[in-house]
Amino acid sequence: MYSWKMERLENTIPGGITMEEKLLEQLNIWHETDEYQKIIDTIEDMEEHDYETICHLARAYNNRGEAGDYDRAIQLLQMVSDIGQEDPLWHYRLGYACYFDNRFNEAAAAFARTLELDPDDDDAQYFLNMSKEEILREEGMEQQEYNPELYSEEEMEVIENHITQNFGDFDSVFHEIISPDIHVDICMIPPSEERNYYVLVTMGMGAHWMKVPEELAEYKLERAELAVCLPPDWNLQSDDEKWYWPIRMLKVLARLPISEDTWLGWGHTVDNGESFDESTQMCGCMLINPANFEETANICSMPDGSEVNFYQAIPLYNEEMAYKMDNDAETLLNIMDDTILIINPNRKNYCKKTLLN
Repeated sequence: MYSWKMERLENTIPGGITMEEKLLEQLNIWHETDEYQKIIDTIEDMEEHDYETICHLARAYNNRGEAGDYDRAIQLLQMVSDIGQEDPLWHYRLGYACYFDNRFNEAAAAFARTLELDPDDDDAQYFLNMSKEEILREEGMEQQEYNPELYSEEEMEVIENHITQNFGDFDSVFHEIISPDIHVDICMIPPSEERNYYVLVTMGMGAHWMKVPEELAEYKLERAELAVCLPPDWNLQSDDEKWYWPIRMLKVLARLPISEDTWLGWGHTVDNGESFDESTQMCGCMLINPANFEETANICSMPDGSEVNFYQAIPLYNEEMAYKMDNDAETLLNIMDDTILIINPNRKNYCKKTLLN
């Protein structure tokens, strides 16, 4: 079990964790002379470890590269993940270990974050490209198939400004690693005093022009982005499906117009075919105008005169979807209240027979 030395000394590093300069100097000398075993033995034998020594130890395991070393490096780096989130070297070392441990999706995510923090890191860019190629190879896709529809730089700037001005500032983005058709990133707007909940907004779906019926052409409904709202205690850092399913729902919805050669708009319902996760019985969703936001959030005017329509996805129970199909979206919304606007996996079902009687 590691103990953590937390007192502040004269020489500190980000996070308030310190280490002796003499030890750091010796570790760097051993690193330059490829004496990784000495680094490993020295740090593993220490009774106290700080952020810097843990990162040096992980680097040594990465560089030694023997059986089990990459997994050990990942374990070590995850021990100090809270401190390393804004450190590009932490993400790079994690990506390196994941790449050589054949965990290419995790590697790509780590290298992408490295480049966010340090855009000039050529090594991170190289390994990000290599990770993507490995992912494509695993999925049986040829590199030339990886040619997604994208916003132009001018369009992307307009979309980003629209999201910021209407939904809120976003410091974090869930970057999509492999994008065979469109590139769907998800902007994460954290809870605030004004809105005590997360807002997740897609960014990239609108690069595709949906196949809208000719009789609706005048309404400029061909392009869209999606949003959901989540409680402030929702664990967005977890890849457990219990927490991840709203993100997966957004990604599936964003690609539906391409895979089904169709379109999505206000009042449309989409059946997932089964519950989103074992933690909820909700199994579909309906699109409405973004609620609790200014009306300007609904539409983003693009430089070419087209419009990108923003919709909020509301998860539904099977009975609620059936009720909507028997009636219409407006009728369903009239029997609901604002509790539907922020995702609650166990909210009440408004269309159970006992509720409608």
